Amino acid sequence: MRRAFSMMMAITVMVIMMGVSAMVFTLSNKIIFATTTQFQKEQAILLAKSYTEFTIMSITGNSGITGGATCVDGVDGKIEGIKIGTSATGDVDSGMGYRVATRVSYIGNNITCTNLNSRILDTNLTTNTSPNVIIDVYVEYRDANFHRSGDAPWITYHRRTLQKI
Repeated sequence: MRRAFSMMMAITVMVIMMGVSAMVFTLSNKIIFATTTQFQKEQAILLAKSYTEFTIMSITGNSGITGGATCVDGVDGKIEGIKIGTSATGDVDSGMGYRVATRVSYIGNNITCTNLNSRILDTNLTTNTSPNVIIDVYVEYRDANFHRSGDAPWITYHRRTLQKI
């Protein structure tokens, strides 16, 4: 009787430990997914800030605002080769990287852009000496936690900036 009771207690403790270890594995899996998702979103935010600054530098370096040349419509780019957790490289469409698209709208009374693709918004609210731009940055990436990387839907982070030039 005594040996049977000890055996039953050992089996009960083992079953309880299996349940606890299963809960720990499930919780750690959820934490890894949340960390990966947070990393991708933070990376998209940083890329949006960087592309905003790069677009502003492109606009100020171009004489199209007042000189009659072509204005900057936008800056597009692909950041490839980012595969979380490994040193391997991959392309954006398979879920290992980011696509960035930047669109620029000009606000002002005397902007003389010659290209037809730029959006020029005439208004009386600004003077001729202070042109402004609206910069829309779209950063797209695929969810790294999706079970089929190529079929994962695109996640888009959007940032809009109004900048006085």
